[in-house]
Amino acid sequence: MFDYTAPADLMTATVKAGETKARLSIKDLLIRGFYSGMALGVATTLAVTVSVQSGIPFLGAALFPWGFVSIVIFGMELVTGNFAIFAAALWAGRVSWNSTLRNWLWVYLGNFLGCLLAALMISYSLTNAGTIEPNAVGEQIMNIALAKSVAVREMGLNGFTLFIVRGIVCNFLVCMAAMFGMVSKSVPGKILTCWWPIMAFVALGMEHIVVNMFFILTGMALGAPITGMDMVFWDFLPVTIGNIIGGGIFIGSLLYFTHGSRVNATLSAESAVNSVFDDDGQSVRPVR
Repeated sequence: MFDYTAPADLMTATVKAGETKARLSIKDLLIRGFYSGMALGVATTLAVTVSVQSGIPFLGAALFPWGFVSIVIFGMELVTGNFAIFAAALWAGRVSWNSTLRNWLWVYLGNFLGCLLAALMISYSLTNAGTIEPNAVGEQIMNIALAKSVAVREMGLNGFTLFIVRGIVCNFLVCMAAMFGMVSKSVPGKILTCWWPIMAFVALGMEHIVVNMFFILTGMALGAPITGMDMVFWDFLPVTIGNIIGGGIFIGSLLYFTHGSRVNATLSAESAVNSVFDDDGQSVRPVR
């Protein structure tokens, strides 16, 4: 019923995806990153709403993954998934650090801007256009935002380290889902394979930088006493570090190390057959 891509072929597709993403324009990186921030912001709001209304947090976690699935199906950009994809492409020598950091930084900004607009709209809705105090969902978002920033500051180094560790576990699961999204080319296959790791990271309470962007920005918009330092240093920094390690090392690099020899052979053979030359007759090299 569902197609399947073998691991070595999956890693070949991952490396090719890294090459393609490295060539995207800044406009496309921002637009696609913006969509992903918006999608995860709305999905997060749904998850919190269902959790508050039902009193069963797991139900919210079970519904959240639709936002991630839409990113995969529409071919949008999520910086956390790109941590794994570019790690594999770097090891294969198909992209440079310059093109990698260019992608990560612009997608990170696009994700942030999408979360910012979602935060402004959701906070506006939860306060009935600013005419009432935040409802129960708004209060819960504020509490979560405080737990992800001010509470971390109060814990000091332990809190900083904790959020790195939670970021590692989170992006191990998220990048597992990103890989699953390339395992199948069918829509049902992508949905079923992506759903479970994303549900797991939410249910386990792990830290995802884009989701945290939305939580903290919305909490601040609703009036939570969170400073810029609380947001950037005590959340964004440790969670981003953890997400890079979780996706880049424990998914992208780990899978490449065990399947890389076949990936390189496949890509070399394809390059020999499908060489592309510029106007001067020079072979076009991988993105640098």
